[in-house]
Amino acid sequence: MADHDFSSWPRDQEASFVVYERKTSDSAKSAMMIGGIVGGIVFLIALGIYAGVDPEQKDLSKGMDMSNLTKKTDEVKKADTPKPDPPKAEAAPADKPADKPADKPADKPADGSK
Repeated sequence: MADHDFSSWPRDQEASFVVYERKTSDSAKSAMMIGGIVGGIVFLIALGIYAGVDPEQKDLSKGMDMSNLTKKTDEVKKADTPKPDPPKAEAAPADKPADKPADKPADKPADGSK
């Protein structure tokens, strides 16, 4: 008994599905083959980019000022501190009011007539 039948369909109806099963199997094989080929191509491109393109080398310490990381003596600190700006000669008076908007709305005349 080499033929095992696990289906509840009659044999003549089950035989009609063989075409679809074969098509499904062939489609799965071709999809795996195409996926493998495309995956291999992407891998080769990535490997080529990795091996062929040198990364940009930045020297981040090039512009660093190392003198601000060391302790300074009091004489050096006093020489490095900036002088305060002198006060301005003419300061604007603080009690001058800013321009006020008109008390009356624009749609009413200012003289009170209608």
